[in-house]
Amino acid sequence: MFFCYPKRPYGAVGRAIAALACQQLLPLSALQLANIVHFIADDTARHRLSTNASCIRPGSSVELHNTDTDERGWLQLVYPSQACYRRSCISIVSPLGAALIGKAPDASIQLTVLRQRLHFRVLTVLNVTHRQTRRS
Repeated sequence: MFFCYPKRPYGAVGRAIAALACQQLLPLSALQLANIVHFIADDTARHRLSTNASCIRPGSSVELHNTDTDERGWLQLVYPSQACYRRSCISIVSPLGAALIGKAPDASIQLTVLRQRLHFRVLTVLNVTHRQTRRS
């Protein structure tokens, strides 16, 4: 997930910053926890998310643009048990994942990891919904 690297080439530190932005870090800030709880547990939010095809939610594939480095990349937002940094599957409780919940295309995201500021813009959101087949 090279596109998550900070602007300045820090080598190993840059890789660590990118990895930490996509890994689950506890404790969460109160705002991050409130966003996660709101969008997962609230039935009205869940209904609103299911009807808004462009809203980022668990399972969404997202194309991000790193506005500092002008690089683009895809990632998938998943639940913590499914997260795998090497497969570009990031947890909803990671700093970047928590910042993405509920966002739509063209949203700006800013987060700080190890005192390094990261800036992203959401370019594309893909959500796959499976229709239930009717049985006769």
